[in-house]
Amino acid sequence: MNKSIFSINSLSKYSELFQIVGVIGLIASLIFVGLELRQSHKIALSDQQQARMQAFVTIYNNATSNNIAFAYDQNHYSDYEIFYHNMLHSFWNISEADFLRYRLGLMDENIWRSKFSIIKRQRSSDARNCELRRRVWQIKRTQIDSEFVKLVEEIPFEECKKL
Repeated sequence: MNKSIFSINSLSKYSELFQIVGVIGLIASLIFVGLELRQSHKIALSDQQQARMQAFVTIYNNATSNNIAFAYDQNHYSDYEIFYHNMLHSFWNISEADFLRYRLGLMDENIWRSKFSIIKRQRSSDARNCELRRRVWQIKRTQIDSEFVKLVEEIPFEECKKL
């Protein structure tokens, strides 16, 4: 008689163990697929935000090329102020996209801190552009993510100083 370790009788003794191992493997693979889907979803959200941001930046660049201050009566602005006005609109859209990537875990903490320090500088006083920065922020705050607005508004905006 052949007493192989892999005989039907010996394998049947382990059938419950094999079923448990199979179920654990199935559960582990489902968890892995779920995590991959979650990551893909985050990347898709980031890509959508990136595309929207790029579309707006293109609009602001076109407005600047045509000597138009986006969403404001350009008759009140010099060429420099039109450029700066549109640049600020671009800045806030880019910063919002960066905030979303950070919030989704797609941006390194150190990179976000660096970008956030630039955001803080936008809230500091600069007499030449202070009113312009304040005016653009009042427009942008109604158009961007409320969590990002809350974060930015926690940074004190220094009062504009007269030259």
